[in-house]
Amino acid sequence: SGNTQEDFWFKAKNGLVKTLLEKTCANKKELLILNLGAGTGDDLKILSKFGKNYVIDIDQESLSAIDNTLCAEKKLADACDLPYRDDFFDVVVSFDVFEHIKNDFQAIREVHRVLKSGGVLIFAVPAFQFLFSSHDKALRHFRRYSKKNLKNLLAPFSNIKIFFWNSLLFIPIGIIRLIKKKSEPKVDQINLPVWLKNLFYGLLSIDNFLIRRNLSLHQGLSLVGFCYKKRCL
Repeated sequence: SGNTQEDFWFKAKNGLVKTLLEKTCANKKELLILNLGAGTGDDLKILSKFGKNYVIDIDQESLSAIDNTLCAEKKLADACDLPYRDDFFDVVVSFDVFEHIKNDFQAIREVHRVLKSGGVLIFAVPAFQFLFSSHDKALRHFRRYSKKNLKNLLAPFSNIKIFFWNSLLFIPIGIIRLIKKKSEPKVDQINLPVWLKNLFYGLLSIDNFLIRRNLSLHQGLSLVGFCYKKRCL
């Protein structure tokens, strides 16, 4: 992606994806992975090390931009009505998707349906409704989540593990969001000098390091984690 603005962010997010996959799927190979709302597909390289990627998105342009060699299949589809049979996937990955879906409970029901017994959902969503700002409106978010309403959403699953991510930038970015709460919808993008990008990448990597050890700080801009479809007895 060349030297885009958000390089440090994608690099750290890919580190997070890898961390969560290693925690949940370490010894498994050739998994069937559904990438829900893959966007630009920047995490597909990492996911393809664990198995076959099936990609869905509601945006044809995003799908067209995704490298065909990184996925077994791409489908234009809605997360609330997945075009797959029951108990098909080993893993569903959903990064920053549920906040875009009006009926997130229906999307979770569908994820649960297409996962095999013992399959894992790996997720990330934005945290803290009080930070809902022009940035969220520009990205067409319906909500941000608290741990409590995320647990409530994930109720059909078992062994739910939730961590905060992007903790060390929580205060500065949080302040910016609060200041811009009432302004026109606009995605926050700031031109950063290289040293600052490197610093931010380092700070996000600390979160990845903590999560690898089942730890996280007490606040963050995102809630991330994983949960399992109960095994049929």
